[in-house]
Amino acid sequence: MPTTTRAYFQREQDGPLELTTVTLADPRPHDVRVRLIATGVCQSQIYWMHQPRPKPLLFGHEGYGVVEAVGDAVTRVGVGDTVMVTWLPSAESAERAPGQTLATLPDGTEAFWTNVSTWNEHTVVDEQYLVVLGPQLRDPALALIGCAVPTGAGAVINAGAVTAGDTVAVIGLGGVGLSAVAAAAAQGAAAVIAIDIADEKLAFAKRFGATHVVNSATQDAVAAVRELARGRSGNPGVDAAVDCVGNATTITQAVAMAADGKVSLHRGGNAVVVGVPKTSLDLDPIQLLTKEKSLLGTLGGGCGHDQLGLFCDWTLTGTLDLAAMVTERFAFEDLPQAVEALRQGRILGRSLVEMG
Repeated sequence: MPTTTRAYFQREQDGPLELTTVTLADPRPHDVRVRLIATGVCQSQIYWMHQPRPKPLLFGHEGYGVVEAVGDAVTRVGVGDTVMVTWLPSAESAERAPGQTLATLPDGTEAFWTNVSTWNEHTVVDEQYLVVLGPQLRDPALALIGCAVPTGAGAVINAGAVTAGDTVAVIGLGGVGLSAVAAAAAQGAAAVIAIDIADEKLAFAKRFGATHVVNSATQDAVAAVRELARGRSGNPGVDAAVDCVGNATTITQAVAMAADGKVSLHRGGNAVVVGVPKTSLDLDPIQLLTKEKSLLGTLGGGCGHDQLGLFCDWTLTGTLDLAAMVTERFAFEDLPQAVEALRQGRILGRSLVEMG
């Protein structure tokens, strides 16, 4: 029998977020039905609320819940398993493309998202988007490892290629930025410089391993970073500058913060774009050539499922303090307020929506 559940959707671009009862189809051969317990709220979802679409959209891409039903070809999970829902597919996606998440609205219209949706009380998703959690991992905050944590931490480890002794700058200190700070500290970075326009967020970043903080509203952030740190080349700046904001100003700053290279001896630093870009960019590429810097983009931190397991382990060892990262909790009925609080910059770390 098809499952009915409550879900948030948006019918039109820029329209309101609506809560309604939708119908989920029975799991297809590789699908799994999950009763969701918690979900995160991500800036990228706000971005997609203002983009065109062929039909109504579902939202949410990081969740925590319990498996209720599985398709007859499912091998990764079983009924009763506690799982994390992520939009990052497993490695088997190279051989079998996972399907979309679909739901039927009361008027018969179909709503969709390209991979998963977690702003629902139940969801039906391809098994490739699930990570089974061991019995020691029973915390709704683990939903954040579905997106926020790998996006920030993966940007540092994968695109930034940060290793022990490197210097790192992180621009923007939401849940993604804090994850980047924590990962830089975990990698043994010699300096982790946290940058934001809010003093409260700067102070908070020290809990996650920031060694220095810069308020870019009152300081020249590029000059401050170049004074505070040097890259492996010996030149002022950092080995990796991670931009978790994604506007033209911060991307340009990240490139300028990356240390210059030394010809024949050392490449320059990496500037890594993590935040969703909102505008086009006017950048003089001569510094990429002559200073041997790299400008890199990364989606989801370039993480695979093996690294999601690593980040789960970090929560057990205390390397990543997820409990501290969750600074606001909302009831499912109040999810639109969580979205608005994020839009207005009122979330110190990351918010968590709990289904009750």
